[in-house]
Amino acid sequence: MDNQFPLPGPTTTTVPETVAPLPTPEEAAPPPPDYQAPASTKAPIVKPSPLKTLLLVVGGLLFVGLLVFGLSKLLSGGSTIKSASSTQTITLTYYGLWEPSSVMKPVIDEFEKENPTIKISYQLQSSQDYQDRTKTALESQNSPDIVRLHSSWLPILAKDLFPAPANSVSATEITTNFYPIVAKTLVAGTEVYGVPMTMEGLALYVNTAMFQQKSLSLPQSWEDVVNDAKLIKEVDPLTGKLTRAGIALGNTTNVDSWPDIVSLMLLQAGVKLTDPKGPEVLATLQYYTDFINKNHVWDDTLPPSVTAFANEKVAMVIAPSYRAVDIKAINPSLAWQTIPVPQLPDSDTVNWATYWFEGVSKNSKHPQEAWKFLSFLASAKAQQILFDSATTDREFPQPPANKADASAAQSNAVIAPYITSMDTARTFYTAGDTHDSPTALNSRLIKYLEDAVNAVSQNQDTTTALNTLDSGFIQVLSQYGLVAAPTATPTP
Repeated sequence: MDNQFPLPGPTTTTVPETVAPLPTPEEAAPPPPDYQAPASTKAPIVKPSPLKTLLLVVGGLLFVGLLVFGLSKLLSGGSTIKSASSTQTITLTYYGLWEPSSVMKPVIDEFEKENPTIKISYQLQSSQDYQDRTKTALESQNSPDIVRLHSSWLPILAKDLFPAPANSVSATEITTNFYPIVAKTLVAGTEVYGVPMTMEGLALYVNTAMFQQKSLSLPQSWEDVVNDAKLIKEVDPLTGKLTRAGIALGNTTNVDSWPDIVSLMLLQAGVKLTDPKGPEVLATLQYYTDFINKNHVWDDTLPPSVTAFANEKVAMVIAPSYRAVDIKAINPSLAWQTIPVPQLPDSDTVNWATYWFEGVSKNSKHPQEAWKFLSFLASAKAQQILFDSATTDREFPQPPANKADASAAQSNAVIAPYITSMDTARTFYTAGDTHDSPTALNSRLIKYLEDAVNAVSQNQDTTTALNTLDSGFIQVLSQYGLVAAPTATPTP
């Protein structure tokens, strides 16, 4: 995010009550009563009975045995308690999203193999109303132990999460093993609020056959994209309508993932999304809408962009990696590839990230064990297992979040551009397709952004539209404590 959201202060882990101290040997075995000598000063000589002697020997041995047993129990008391608790099996409830149980099973099986006293109950959730349902579940006393959340939801749900305890995932581990954007969004100070298993971003999908027909090189800059789109597009000479579009950009109606794309373009232009104002905002929105209004390489009569690409109605689209599965399902014989998103010339490389992560409920009855599972999920081993399982399931898995798996994952040519983009990726609360509540943070910001894009596209009062965009963003963000609240202008 452009700025780090405020999170609750450090959470203290409740320390179990100490076991009462075990008795000392004197308390456990009190001494025998004092022996009273006979009154006579000369004790009679009595020959010991063989039976009595035997009983004394047996009694002495029994006493020594009991004493040794008592001492051994005393000295091993702590380990006995630990052993009893370590044999107790517990079950963690895991609210999953997107990944079917068949894909998660190899990961869970490996964890349970290494931790036989912890079982994972994976419960795949519907994306419908998921944010609201999960918030309600986290606040209940019968809360799931582990939940999958979107990184942009933390301002709403951080107070309902149990940060990583000292013996699990550290801030240093996140910074070292994951991409920079993860530490910027999931770590506050030394507190870690979750771990991602996969990352997501944007790449440019290219119809290879169309580019070969025109003998075009693959585009790298935005200027290349515009020029190639103009050369590839085809227009019906009678109606003037597009029969083949160049690239699916320019509006908010049939461009899939348009909030992510426009947000990326604004970030590439140097716009601060926590306060989106300045000439760069207007220039970027005009550039985006010009793909329809000026360059005529896309229009709102075409199908949604991913469907249009799969059906060879458009040569290029910008989309997340999971769209590759949809494209392959619609048109298995299509010749296509993914390449990095275009960049501005003579500027720093800026890419886009959007991702889900696993967190632990503050109302979990087993937070230590839940974080033990998350620590496993954060490992390169677990993420490689998931990547392989997802590859088997659908051919195009999402990139692993742990950088140690990057090299192996890049052997999948479709996923490779997403992996290489993560070191320079940024994000914001305008990530699309997160299934937010209509009144939640993302949804409200995206609505302001949509109104601004439409106003520029329709050549309305752009000054008013952009002022509304800026003030709307600040108002919403301030309600979540992400920026300072706007100060009221005093009336004269």
